[in-house]
Amino acid sequence: HGFGNSPSSWLQEMHIPIALLKGDGPWVGRDAVLCINLRNKCSSPRSVTLYSQAAAMYYTGVRRTYLKRDQRCIELKPSECRPLDWTLTYDEYKEHLVDHASLMLNLFGHVAQTKQVLATQYSFRLRTPDLVITPVCDAIMGQEVPVKVTFQNPLPCVLKNSVFRFTGLGLPHARVVNYGDIAGHATVCLNEKFIPKCHGPQQLLASFNCPQLTQVHGFANIVVKQHC
Repeated sequence: HGFGNSPSSWLQEMHIPIALLKGDGPWVGRDAVLCINLRNKCSSPRSVTLYSQAAAMYYTGVRRTYLKRDQRCIELKPSECRPLDWTLTYDEYKEHLVDHASLMLNLFGHVAQTKQVLATQYSFRLRTPDLVITPVCDAIMGQEVPVKVTFQNPLPCVLKNSVFRFTGLGLPHARVVNYGDIAGHATVCLNEKFIPKCHGPQQLLASFNCPQLTQVHGFANIVVKQHC
């Protein structure tokens, strides 16, 4: 909400900026582009100084480090709504991603003519790719089911010490596949075999982890037949 030492009639003249994700949201490994909509609701021009701070966050909500600070001055005509693009490049955040790739954008500023203060926060998460799981043939109880798992590295850097984990579809314990290194932007395919112990609807769950990238998951709903 706006606040300040100006008369209450001024407080709502400038609409609080709201950051909206552009497109289908920012992906890890790419630039994060947000749109800040700033609206002058009064019949007079306004001069706004807007400050922004982007921070990498732990999943607990505690800030890890600031990634970027900037400011800009905007001249708004009466009743004007101005969309402002804000970009956090991959190079600016690549060394500081933690936990769930959570980021927070803090916006604050002031209106020169009225001394109105603007302040808001916007939290967002960088999206990670899915593991694509495809059964090669029909699943029959007690028989091997070959499954293809596809993953594309979204980062330009090498993913080191990468590990795939599988659960479900007849596995008594999690299956761990130590894959090793994956080149930047490379696509890898794993061919695994599973033996379902029960018939009916089942799930095969998979996850991928490495020091450079976490929170990558995939699943497949598989109907296991009792007989051929």
